[in-house]
Amino acid sequence: MIVFCEECGERYVIEADEIKGSAMIFICRVCNDIIRIPAQEKHHKPEEKEKNKAEKKDSSFQKKRP
Repeated sequence: MIVFCEECGERYVIEADEIKGSAMIFICRVCNDIIRIPAQEKHHKPEEKEKNKAEKKDSSFQKKRP
């Protein structure tokens, strides 16, 4: 991902796997401004989404017995 310093516009290239925890914080080498990059949400694989969707659908159509 490409990140720009909001103060001076210096460009940085950061790999998503370099962000440990909830954010990455570093200081701009040009203007010494603090740059904070929040971690991106991890997305589920498409197969997992379809499986979860199918499970929810199956459970919602079950009839309740008296």
